Amino acid sequence: MITIAIAEDHKTMRAGLVGLLNRIPEFQVVINVSNGTELLNSISFQNLPDVFLIDSRMPEQNGAATILKIRELYGEKPKIIGLSMHKEARIIKEILQSGANGYVAKSDSPDSLYNAILEVSNSRLYVSSEILKLLKIKDRAHRDEKLNRKEESILLLICQEKTNQEIADQMKLSRNTINTYRTRMIEKLNVKNSIGLVLFAIREGIFKPG
Repeated sequence: MITIAIAEDHKTMRAGLVGLLNRIPEFQVVINVSNGTELLNSISFQNLPDVFLIDSRMPEQNGAATILKIRELYGEKPKIIGLSMHKEARIIKEILQSGANGYVAKSDSPDSLYNAILEVSNSRLYVSSEILKLLKIKDRAHRDEKLNRKEESILLLICQEKTNQEIADQMKLSRNTINTYRTRMIEKLNVKNSIGLVLFAIREGIFKPG
């Protein structure tokens, strides 16, 4: 059973999500609130749901701020999917860079949401095919100017959620060397963290989730 928390300020949308997900035998909605503050007040280490569905735009505390706080308090254990009416690359990047494991537009099919929950539950990144197209840049000609071949190889393994030690073993390099590569790529691409590296890989067509 996958337990789910929903934070969504639109009452009708929230009720629809609860009804939809509770009809699926392997899912159970255990928390159902209207904003990020209520969500944070409803969870603890003792009752931490498996998956969080968090709207990007909510009163009191928006989606990105809520996700950042969950990551600060509970680390990487919670799996988080951003929800939004918007299909703008800026908003999608904001949600994913805050620490979400996936992003689903509210206009996407129920199958997309179902697949997203299963994917993030298995520690994989989920971005729908339509959102993936928005994240990709049209011109990939400059890609090789940013990362060399070895950096791209390491980036692919990062996207596959390999640890530094696992990457080091596969690349036959030391763990410290891999950590240095990771840090340099973050600096070179001007991103905040490993999620930013994954977003870059998706945009550039280096990595395709799912």
